Amino acid sequence: MTKYILTLAILFFSMTSVAFAGTPTITISSNNTPLDRKALSAISEEIFRRVGVEFKLVSLPSERSLVSANQGMVDGEGLRVAGLTGTYPNLIMVPERYIGISFVAFAKDKRITLDRGWESLKPYSVAFINGWKMFGTHTSDARIIHRVEKPEQLFRMLDSGRIDLALYTLADGLALVRDMDFSFIVPLSPSLMDVDMYLYLNKKHEPLVPQLTQALRDIKADGTYHKIMATLSNK
Repeated sequence: MTKYILTLAILFFSMTSVAFAGTPTITISSNNTPLDRKALSAISEEIFRRVGVEFKLVSLPSERSLVSANQGMVDGEGLRVAGLTGTYPNLIMVPERYIGISFVAFAKDKRITLDRGWESLKPYSVAFINGWKMFGTHTSDARIIHRVEKPEQLFRMLDSGRIDLALYTLADGLALVRDMDFSFIVPLSPSLMDVDMYLYLNKKHEPLVPQLTQALRDIKADGTYHKIMATLSNK
């Protein structure tokens, strides 16, 4: 009897292992802000589940994250603005918006005006996270440009007077200012740019792109997307 039970147990675990082995896993790298990362994770877990694929999220520095995805060392990258395929030809964008975010400038001097958009940055020293393509593309005319690895560095540089403007996302910047007790640092209006953010997959996973696109549209249509975002906003 004991031998029979042991045989059944071995058979069960063997079948379970095969089942798990048969479920493909897609590893996505990211250097998103904490709030955007939570959205990436929660939305991806749902849409990947719907297409029968296991989702895994790993953290890499911003530029290395893109390069690793482009080289196929990881399976994809997110969240990013549209239009990166020209620079990273092995990446294919999933053409359905994940979230929208506002890129803004934070300052100690509330008198600074940004009414001419990116051109308004010319007289100032600015800093942003290395590898953030949106800022890298639009800040070449700024007086001084600093690139850092962590968002906390942006606000410490701003606090110490080393820079005039810290370029970051609105929601996460406000949260960081609060956590660091820098109440004298404020976001300037208007925002520098409001953009939609997307997931990219390495081209070896191109067949998944239409499936994930449809799954993302489906969760928006059936209310799941709204529930996910509402839950995240209440945390």
